[in-house]
Amino acid sequence: MKKTLFSAAVVALLLTGCGGGTPSPWQKAGFDGTEPPSKSWQKWESLNVSAKDYKRWRAAGVKTPKEVSAWMKIGAKKPTIAYGWIKLGADTPAKVKEWTKVGVHNTKDVKKWQKAGAMTPQEVKEWATINATHPEDVAKWTKVGIDTAKDAYDWKKLGFEIDDINAWKKAGVTTFKEGRAWLKLHVKHPKRVKEWKSAGITTPKEAGQWIHAGIPLAKIAGEWKGAGISAQEASQWAAISQIRYPIVLQWKELGIHTPAEAKQWVDLGIDTPKEVQGWKSINITTAKKASTWAKLGVTKAEVAKEWKHSAYATSKKAAPWLKAGVKKPSEIPDWKRLGANTPSKVAAWTDTGVVYPQDAKAWLKFSSSKKQIKKWIEEGYVPEVDKSKGSQPSVKQAVTSSTTADKNATENKKSLILNKR
Repeated sequence: MKKTLFSAAVVALLLTGCGGGTPSPWQKAGFDGTEPPSKSWQKWESLNVSAKDYKRWRAAGVKTPKEVSAWMKIGAKKPTIAYGWIKLGADTPAKVKEWTKVGVHNTKDVKKWQKAGAMTPQEVKEWATINATHPEDVAKWTKVGIDTAKDAYDWKKLGFEIDDINAWKKAGVTTFKEGRAWLKLHVKHPKRVKEWKSAGITTPKEAGQWIHAGIPLAKIAGEWKGAGISAQEASQWAAISQIRYPIVLQWKELGIHTPAEAKQWVDLGIDTPKEVQGWKSINITTAKKASTWAKLGVTKAEVAKEWKHSAYATSKKAAPWLKAGVKKPSEIPDWKRLGANTPSKVAAWTDTGVVYPQDAKAWLKFSSSKKQIKKWIEEGYVPEVDKSKGSQPSVKQAVTSSTTADKNATENKKSLILNKR
């Protein structure tokens, strides 16, 4: 009992000082000598912590000498140092050790990493796997919207550099998965992605439907979509080369509402609405009717119109002449004046390579032999006037031949000569 009273008296003297009863710094800090040994002012003082620093440690959130000791062992010997770590989220010495394990040893560097976007030691470690070993490296990624090392790794797998990714991000591609999907469609430039998105086709999946439908241009696909036409229906029109929707409207204005109907005309070589309109204007209103002319080689409405306004007004009457090689009915009188007054006689000329009556007339000045004329044509000659030879040049000068026709032509001294093409 006497020993206890003595100890208490000693503690009281130490707390209050030896003179005048002035309170000691520890007493001002709130100690009264009744604290357990592990939390006593002596324990604090054994760590070289003054009463003033005790208050600072407490303000930093470190409540016991044991906690202070742990902080000191990791190098935080002052409460301001510990408080700096705590403010950054490392509120225990163990958490500080996690930072030091990844090579970050002070709060200044922690701030740099966190400002760059790596908020924890684990994130710093993850960024290091893609060689982003400095805060500046991470900052480049986070600046373009890549917030995790995993996302950065995935983008790198696509073969992109940071600047490339930035361009893709600006084009509205938010994830590497979306970027990969666009690349699979062979849309390899952010500018093209912007075109699709501007056309109202915002996902790779939807764009793929149009591309696989044979409509690979965003602007054209957007026209179809804006008109309420599906990619599947549009592909049927695209298959017959009618890609632009405004052209389809022209087909429909002609009463041709389906791709199948339009294809009937296109298969005849009549492949635009304007051409179809020409046929309809001469009362050939269906592809079936037009086919009777197209089978004879007449695919232009203006040519069919000439035949319809001639003495050979039907495809049946025109057929023999067309098969003989007559292009227009206006040629028939010229052929007849040359003695070719039947389709078979015209065919005898066209078989030689002479397809117009005026050419036949020119050749007849050299020879009446179609066999000889055919030979000359095959050799590359054409009938022309040779003005440099005077008024009576000899055919023999340009063409040597032992045929009777050639001899007769030479003797007649025609004012023509065969010139090489």
